[in-house]
Amino acid sequence: MGFWLLDKLADSYQISFKEKSKFCAEMANLSFSDKNFLLVKPLTFMNESGKFLKTLLSKNNCEISQTILIHDEINLPVGQMKVTLGRGDGGHNGVKSVFASLGNNLTRLRLGVGLKLNQEMNLADYVLSKFNSEEIELLEKNAENFLCALKTLMSDGVSKTMNLYNQSFPKTA
Repeated sequence: MGFWLLDKLADSYQISFKEKSKFCAEMANLSFSDKNFLLVKPLTFMNESGKFLKTLLSKNNCEISQTILIHDEINLPVGQMKVTLGRGDGGHNGVKSVFASLGNNLTRLRLGVGLKLNQEMNLADYVLSKFNSEEIELLEKNAENFLCALKTLMSDGVSKTMNLYNQSFPKTA
């Protein structure tokens, strides 16, 4: 979900990601709201997402305190989002890895993928599975809202974004 939203952001500004093998990531630079941003898509396994982040951010003069982590969230229904600061990892191995690297006082944009209904299915298989057509339609309907929340985070910070977007209700199918 994080890659999906970053790709939508990059597309909207007609920028592209380039692979940086020494950081095991795809990266793109974006100027927005009189600020420069580094967009990062780790290419490691999900449970090692944080492995190169501290070095990558340091070498690119990025402040850890300004980092925004975008990720899937099983505790939110598909099509919903929540902006948080700090808090626990919720059992998300990718988030655990990022926290191990950068600490847990990060701004997070959590994008709902819903609870797995098939209890026999492995959680990793579930979060990596494809969305059905109804879910895709719902995500696309809410994509602009997600992008607006991300841009507000980037320009105005976490408090304003939480006040604006954590109270709103997503469009339903």
